[in-house]
Amino acid sequence: MKNVTIKDIAKHAGVSIATVSRVVNQNYKVSIKTRECVQKSIDELGYVQNSVARSLKVLSTFTIGLVVSDIGNAYFTAVAKALEDTIRSEKYNLIVCSTEGKKEKEKEYLNLLISKKVDGLVINTTGKNDEFIAEISRRIPMVLINRKIINERFMGDFVDSNNFEGGYDLAKHLLEYGHKKIGIINGEMILSTAKERFEGVKMAFSDYGISMNESYYFGGDFTRNTGEEGAKYLLGLKNRPTAIIAMNNAIGIGFLKYIVNNQIDIPNDVSFAVYGNIENSELFFTRPSHVTLNPMYVGAKAGQVLIERIANLEITNREIIFSAKFIGGSSVKKVE
Repeated sequence: MKNVTIKDIAKHAGVSIATVSRVVNQNYKVSIKTRECVQKSIDELGYVQNSVARSLKVLSTFTIGLVVSDIGNAYFTAVAKALEDTIRSEKYNLIVCSTEGKKEKEKEYLNLLISKKVDGLVINTTGKNDEFIAEISRRIPMVLINRKIINERFMGDFVDSNNFEGGYDLAKHLLEYGHKKIGIINGEMILSTAKERFEGVKMAFSDYGISMNESYYFGGDFTRNTGEEGAKYLLGLKNRPTAIIAMNNAIGIGFLKYIVNNQIDIPNDVSFAVYGNIENSELFFTRPSHVTLNPMYVGAKAGQVLIERIANLEITNREIIFSAKFIGGSSVKKVE
């Protein structure tokens, strides 16, 4: 016979998982009517509470930690805002940490948050502490955003866009405009975002029967500095690309900075497309063609599934992947 979970009780009683958790753990006020409804469902379904789960909830600090690679990136600022709005409705507070993509800094922050006895973690990992993160995921409810951990011991949820689809759509757009010499500026290949987006680009090339030029690939990290360095390298080639894809918004901003400083015209001198939204780009004279990332959705969804996981430690791993939407701008011109 299947063990009855808090999720089953919530569905049966027609209330949220968080409400059932409050009734079971008696750690927050619930109306008499709601309490009686939940208790009736508990009795009818024969729910027996997990003693380990209860001991964790009794010690709740009602704090959640968010660890991201760069809080200065407008994308993560928006994620943090949406996450905070979501968890505040359940009386949780947010602690934000920014790792700058550094392995040591990420581990220090994670240990700090563990010492603070946070109830849950939302992590945009550096990709360099996978084993450690997988291990603590077995003790602390966790949601990963944008970057996966490939480790069978990981317990938690994952929220991201369809990176393969987004990379494919960016390359397809350029190929359909006649571009065959396409440069790529990407982040570290240890990250799932970098790998999956690049795999999408490669598939588009394959589908259009175009060979990729290895010299048109520039790898670094997902920062503005990489965008500038990549632009300098690719546009300095003797037989340089006619179009360039930046694989995230920070790289895209760095690329555009180099373009402006060197008086290079988009799209007449080089066409440009980017994975992710560049803040206020709708005000640009030349609007970048791009694949949308929805940070408000990511933050809100991460908060929602983490609250569910905190309330019910028995939930199995989940992946929430939303479609990347391509939006054409004025940064790509046709070539013959």
